[in-house]
Amino acid sequence: MSFHEHVAAWSRPPVDDVGYISSADMLGWSDTYLMDTIKDMSHTRYTGWRNHNGLWREMLGLDLSGRNVLEYGCGVGMEAAELARAGNHVSIADISAANVHLATRVINLTGGITYAAFMVTEEWPFFNCREAVFDVVNCSGVLHHIRKARLTMERFHEVLKADGQVRLMLYSDEGWRLFAGTEPPPEPVDQDPGFTKFVRAFDEVGDYATWYDADKIEHMYGDLFRLERFEYLTSNRQYCAAILTRKD
Repeated sequence: MSFHEHVAAWSRPPVDDVGYISSADMLGWSDTYLMDTIKDMSHTRYTGWRNHNGLWREMLGLDLSGRNVLEYGCGVGMEAAELARAGNHVSIADISAANVHLATRVINLTGGITYAAFMVTEEWPFFNCREAVFDVVNCSGVLHHIRKARLTMERFHEVLKADGQVRLMLYSDEGWRLFAGTEPPPEPVDQDPGFTKFVRAFDEVGDYATWYDADKIEHMYGDLFRLERFEYLTSNRQYCAAILTRKD
């Protein structure tokens, strides 16, 4: 896919247990209908199978407050809204302008404030923030779709304060075993026969996804970050989450 094809694909972000809906279409919805959808999504995500044992909320820090947070890959803005409502200063970034506009509206409608909105450019990791201003970068369901993920993590390192955190939600090695039916391959994973099956088991849009486990995170990013905690999410462990602290 070209960059513009990626933008078009991810301008239909996932709406939990509903499908992939155009953000441009959602922007045309009434406030009432939009908020009813977001409430349904929140109920599904945080009381359903994704938040098994409360780990989704815990690992993404959705109940912590008083932090300056970048939500990278904001999608419809549901988790950015959770963070804002908890009392954090939340900025958002996304590859899609429609997603940024939608997330801003969702945050405002749920009583939060969007402090800044950044666009991700054709060089995926780079957005117009020039200072180390964030306590936390939340990146939920995004990094595993980025082929040059190392560059993205380097960019996170640049914009985080000393000892700042990256909180990730990722597709896991167990997800590869579950859906591709083989042991997770080394990079580049798109050369593996099970690649397409793995990608489509998770998403109907996009052309790339990879898997992570604790060892892979340490191997790829251990010079930049300390892996403070790693957990598998959901009862079948198809997702995982990691909390990483910035190294100097």
